[in-house]
Amino acid sequence: MIMRINKVIFGFTVVIAALFSSCNKDNEGAIYNNQSTAGVSFTASTLGAVSVPASKPVFDVEIIRGNTAAAATGTVTATLVVDKTEIPGVTVSNYNFAAGEGRTTISVNIAPLEVGLQGTLTLKISDTDKSVGAVATTTLKCSKAYEWKSLGTGTYTDAWTTATDEKPDGITYKVEIMKADGFDRYRIMNPYKEYLASADAAASWADWIAPSSPEFVEFFTVDGIIYYDDFFIGLNYQGVKSQPIYACHPSGFDDISSEHNKWIDAKTAQFAPYYYIQDLGGWNNTQYDGVIVITLP
Repeated sequence: MIMRINKVIFGFTVVIAALFSSCNKDNEGAIYNNQSTAGVSFTASTLGAVSVPASKPVFDVEIIRGNTAAAATGTVTATLVVDKTEIPGVTVSNYNFAAGEGRTTISVNIAPLEVGLQGTLTLKISDTDKSVGAVATTTLKCSKAYEWKSLGTGTYTDAWTTATDEKPDGITYKVEIMKADGFDRYRIMNPYKEYLASADAAASWADWIAPSSPEFVEFFTVDGIIYYDDFFIGLNYQGVKSQPIYACHPSGFDDISSEHNKWIDAKTAQFAPYYYIQDLGGWNNTQYDGVIVITLP
């Protein structure tokens, strides 16, 4: 049985745990036509920030040269750093110029970079390949982002929030379900919007209803456990806006199992959150099934 609310919290509290553009303030460097080496250069020492889809985390960087008489090929090194920590595994292709060609591109793959983080990428041409006066080193900010695609209409039931005496298992609402392209990561769009505007919500919560609710709730699975960031459910405890109620994942608390946050079948997922108000406490539903149930299209 899901722990129901009596609108008074007893007792304890728990501590919860761009198609890129060049910022080109540099010139392209002096590229000499009479150089016998590859004689290549970047176009600027600092390039514009790049954001690429997580499903294809690759982008191109231009390299130029002045001496185009013969074909040329060579290597570029890449170093990616996030908060002073180097991220290994970033790769960069060789550059290849055909005879007569003065511009080409290299492809950089930042797959090891975690989605949501921004890194500083440094690319370097070897001293033996750079042109006289070349921009041999360039830096840029880069990041990865998920591409979200609609799967269609699913359902969302928050039994704790929406239950009434007549509907003890809560009220089910139709919602749009999005999926990150190439990843088993989902978003439930506007899961509380319809409910909070209903007569049922007004009767149950009155002035506890906040003027906003989450645009989406995102979740993913690791080792059989569903994870999600703590999310606002559109209610303020006792109507006080500084006391929002969040649905919190059990992993943010000490000594609470997350095992009830799981897939029931291939199309049905459930959350078992701790409904929590910062510094006050809350309602622990982490050990119950059927607290929040989501069905995919």
